[in-house]
Amino acid sequence: MRVGLIINQASRRNRDGGFGRSVAGFDDLPRAEPRTVAELEDALAEFRRLGVRVVAVSGGDGTLREVLTALPGAYGDEQPDIALLPAGKTNLAARVLGRAGTGAAGLRRLVAAARDGTLTRVEWPVLDITWRGGPERRVRGFLFGAAGFAAGTRIANSHIHRAGVHDAAAVALSIAATAASTLFGPRRHVLLEGEEMSIATDDAPGRCGRRFLTLATTLDRLVLDLTPFWGEGEKPIRWLDVPGRPPRLMAALLPALRGRPRPWMIDAGYASGRADRLAIAMATPFVVDGELFDPGPQGVLLSAGRRAGFVAP
Repeated sequence: MRVGLIINQASRRNRDGGFGRSVAGFDDLPRAEPRTVAELEDALAEFRRLGVRVVAVSGGDGTLREVLTALPGAYGDEQPDIALLPAGKTNLAARVLGRAGTGAAGLRRLVAAARDGTLTRVEWPVLDITWRGGPERRVRGFLFGAAGFAAGTRIANSHIHRAGVHDAAAVALSIAATAASTLFGPRRHVLLEGEEMSIATDDAPGRCGRRFLTLATTLDRLVLDLTPFWGEGEKPIRWLDVPGRPPRLMAALLPALRGRPRPWMIDAGYASGRADRLAIAMATPFVVDGELFDPGPQGVLLSAGRRAGFVAP
């Protein structure tokens, strides 16, 4: 089984160019270092022409998001498997779905296992976000967040990651910093008030009002093994919806993060469940796998009809 390699040189562990240099001697390994979406699409089309059936991704969650988004255009319905060589700031997908390893050593093990037919494989639904109205636009990834989650992402990008804190430690500090800003910061009233949004799950009527926090993912847990979701069923999208000015926020924080809400929380509007589709309209940016996106005038539709295979040695 042939392996091809996508390297994001902007990812944290790749910025010094060491990984790119270390794999230069790998024989018969198609590889690319795309800097634009167009270059990535061209690289994946070439991988398909060369018979690549495992796309190794050296980057973070944002790099994986771009690869997942571009793959259908390059491969159609004959999707290759993906192997994760985490090199980003958080690497959520690699923590949950498994990693092939890191650096040249991880790539070497991956190539050997692909050659010997000993790769392990898991298949997982991918979150598909499409903009409603206007020209077709979509992005595919694993974690959608809005309102307070977008605020936390801005804090992480502007302060925590710049200070050199990454991975699980960055997530813990982001949660702490967001909580501190919400409870004690100069903008606490604005953060607690939340963002005006409309959310409809499957065929249920939409719920309108201000949201303090909205999350959706196809993963079964987040970093630090957080599971802030509850509700029965097998539908692929897990979602969490916390109202603006959330009642007894500090008392609700730990039960919500564990996915074990107290009965009073349900009565107070803390909601979670599973769905095939979510239609979300908002006026402020949302986050997909670490990057902020403008919602457009009619909002977005979240679904999970496509699955991706992830392999590791």
